[in-house]
Amino acid sequence: MKQNRRLLICLLLCNQFLFAQKIDCEDMALFLSQKEIQIMRLNLHDPDYIPLHYLIAKDIINELELFKNEEIPYFAECAAIPFSELINKYDALKKMVYLKHDSLSRLNEKVYLMFYEKALFEYRFKNEEDGDYFLQRSLQYYKTFPDAVLLKLNKLLDKNHFEASLSLLNTLYYETELNREQEKQAIEFTDKFYDKLYKAGDSLVKMEHAAEALELFEILEIFCFNLPSAYCNDDYYHGLLRSKSGIYESYLAIIKAAEDRQNPNIAAHFRQYAQEYLDSNPHLKNYEPPVKETVVENVEKVAVNVEKVIESIENLAADVEEVNINIGEITADVEEVNINIGEITADVEEITINIEEATTDVEETISDVDNIELEQTPKEIKEKYDRMIVEALALCSKEAFLKSYNMFLEAKELENCRCFELDFRVSLMLGELTKFLR
Repeated sequence: MKQNRRLLICLLLCNQFLFAQKIDCEDMALFLSQKEIQIMRLNLHDPDYIPLHYLIAKDIINELELFKNEEIPYFAECAAIPFSELINKYDALKKMVYLKHDSLSRLNEKVYLMFYEKALFEYRFKNEEDGDYFLQRSLQYYKTFPDAVLLKLNKLLDKNHFEASLSLLNTLYYETELNREQEKQAIEFTDKFYDKLYKAGDSLVKMEHAAEALELFEILEIFCFNLPSAYCNDDYYHGLLRSKSGIYESYLAIIKAAEDRQNPNIAAHFRQYAQEYLDSNPHLKNYEPPVKETVVENVEKVAVNVEKVIESIENLAADVEEVNINIGEITADVEEVNINIGEITADVEEITINIEEATTDVEETISDVDNIELEQTPKEIKEKYDRMIVEALALCSKEAFLKSYNMFLEAKELENCRCFELDFRVSLMLGELTKFLR
């Protein structure tokens, strides 16, 4: 090292006599001071800066090497900066930048791990947004890092982001190298993923939200096709069939109602929709929709019974009138007829009381259907929205088109909250019913 330094000094002295170039001593001193500041600012702790500062360290090394070759050989003695001070400054900066460059080089290979550890720290203190940011940064630097992939999967599943989870699951199983502990975690997650997704889809089918259930069961179908079959059974296929059948059943109900009302336009539109859906799902061709009884249908049944009672009263009133005529004609039997009139009147009063009770039952049942308190949360608004669509479709299938239209209008107003995914059937049915009711 000392020998090389003596050689450098010798060359510098020779060049001073061979070349008459003038070197600005202040510029050289300023250059070294700037490099010193840059080297001091190199960050060895924050993973957001390490990759960039690693490249900056490389640039500083190159600039110092260029300074040694193109500036120092032409250095002339300056009063402001002695030659020995210049060399000492250069050597110190070169040593400092090489040390930091070596550290940054090693850290640059572990940036993904530093981001992952910062994510764990933030999640531990419930800082979900910061944790998500650092976790995503970790995967940007090493997308197949098993620990980060498993953590990301669990976070996605907690938020019910099933489709994004499915894509990341393929990465976990087909692109990463797992150790024994990570394999156990992967098995545990896949079991949890299947169970949660199936239960969510099954619940939607039972709530008659067939379109939403179908989306989940289709994701589950891809999951079972791509991943080891040990995690799946026939349940997911039956769920897929039930959700598709629910959508097809909605089309059939609307077609029947339109035909009963002799409205060929609505019937033709929905017959086309049903046929297109059936063509894309041929396994539904032998499907027979089950008979379901809704609250609205129960109300209508009670109303029919009331009408029958009213008809009986009218018939009974006619009988009373006929008896009164007979009373005028047969005066000898006045007393007996009066007794019969009293009995008939009592029967009429009793029937009238029954009618009032039945009417009250109808009003209470209708009140249960219509008088729903204003919901507060997006989830409750969505539940009311879905329920109104089902009831509106039921009214349509029962030929109560005006009531169905009004209920679809109410559902349309709920869409203004912009807090849930819209059902295409609302706008579609409003358009068709508007044409029909004009």
